[in-house]
Amino acid sequence: MGRRLALALLLAAPSSGAVAETALKATYTISIAGLTIGRVDANSRFTETGYAAVIKGMTSGISRLVSNARATLVGSGRVQGKRVVPASYNLETSESGFETHVRMSMQAGVITDLLAIPRLSQAPDRVPLTPDHQRDIVDPVGAFLMVVDKPGLADGPSVCSRTINVFDGWQRFDIGLAYKESRLVTGTGEAYDGQVVVCTARYVPVAGHREKREAVQYMAANKRLEVWYAPVKDMRYFVPYRILIGTKYGDLVIASTRFVAGDAPPKSAVGN
Repeated sequence: MGRRLALALLLAAPSSGAVAETALKATYTISIAGLTIGRVDANSRFTETGYAAVIKGMTSGISRLVSNARATLVGSGRVQGKRVVPASYNLETSESGFETHVRMSMQAGVITDLLAIPRLSQAPDRVPLTPDHQRDIVDPVGAFLMVVDKPGLADGPSVCSRTINVFDGWQRFDIGLAYKESRLVTGTGEAYDGQVVVCTARYVPVAGHREKREAVQYMAANKRLEVWYAPVKDMRYFVPYRILIGTKYGDLVIASTRFVAGDAPPKSAVGN
């Protein structure tokens, strides 16, 4: 199901006019305290007015002896100015026999259809979700995208200075970004080589979470959160190059090892 949906999003039926697209293929390693525990592959297409992306993650190396986990995220939508306006989001995860599924449709930042399995359990400390918490939101795929005024390098504050309202199917939380610095990173072969913008991040739980849960409290107080953004060739989008999350066991780092962007064949009309 996930694979068929991904193909449908990335290879949509041709439109009445050709739309210039940039395709991005990126690979990331996931490590904690320097030990590699997983991998992420992301395939995306971008136009001036929209995007579609398929993100697949899995455990790897010695971590598979403890947990064989997989996740697929699929999302698509439009951009209006510098605003990301998602249309659809799907999630499938599997870990040691436990599975989760989310199917979500959105229009103008409002959820119009939602299926999230499993359902949230009843708990006295769970912050209730209201219809207002499902408005003016982006899904977890749309949350990765930063849109600026024009293609090319951008000043750091124009990338970072924003708050992202995220709804993942169960919980609403905000990610506050602030500019920290710009850096040059070097890479050879298919690795990214060029400038990145470094943003600090803060996690703010809003609704659907359990207030007394230790992980929620830890993340809300966590000041060691960073996202490094790299520009997508010829487009107004910036996407993560590196994500850092401080944990009790050392830094969790999701870092790009492959970042290849180029013209995509004019087969689809993403966002059209």
